[in-house]
Amino acid sequence: MEKQTESMMSDKAGFVTVAEPFETETVIKKSRFISRVYPVSSEEEAARITAAVKKEHYKATHVCSAWILNTVPETMKALDDGEPGGTAGRPILEVLRAKGIKNALVLVIRYFGGIKLGAGGLVRAYSGGCADVLDHAELIRREPSRSVSVETEYALYQGLKNELEARNIRPISEDFSDMVRMIFEIPDGLEKKFVDLVRDFTNDSFLFETGEARLIDRPYVDEEMVL
Repeated sequence: MEKQTESMMSDKAGFVTVAEPFETETVIKKSRFISRVYPVSSEEEAARITAAVKKEHYKATHVCSAWILNTVPETMKALDDGEPGGTAGRPILEVLRAKGIKNALVLVIRYFGGIKLGAGGLVRAYSGGCADVLDHAELIRREPSRSVSVETEYALYQGLKNELEARNIRPISEDFSDMVRMIFEIPDGLEKKFVDLVRDFTNDSFLFETGEARLIDRPYVDEEMVL
């Protein structure tokens, strides 16, 4: 078992996590391995999910797991659940760490098929099960962002929108009244560059308002903004 539980607070930096639970399954030498990943935000939530899965799969030989939370310092835990020490929970944890995925719990449920795999075989089975479910799950980037509202004249609207879209910056909403109002989600720390870009294009003929920083979810494969 590996656990790190020093004084914890949420890390406000961006990180990669899973959008929703996902499951994959494989059979290795007659043993059935069911891999599941869940988004979690606390140790208590991870424990509740693990208990529920163990209840669901009460006939399983082992329910091994690992989780990592996006805290300062980073918090993590790995459980072998009866498998030889270091052959199950730790390999799952190492895959999570290698892929840089946080606020996630991975469980690998084993139904023993009668053939022993040996220590090396167990490590490969559990790490492989974790890698497989993470490779197929939907990943998202959770990152600090600020809402920036831009108001400009109709004559400037389309040209400004085209300029921003060429930089992979797209409004999340638009409102057309006396002026055109567009709202953008800009990564925290880049809002000044964004406002300067709009200022240059409109020759300072615009109004803007910037909101407070907060964490939002973006597609993991989303195109990077060019600022």
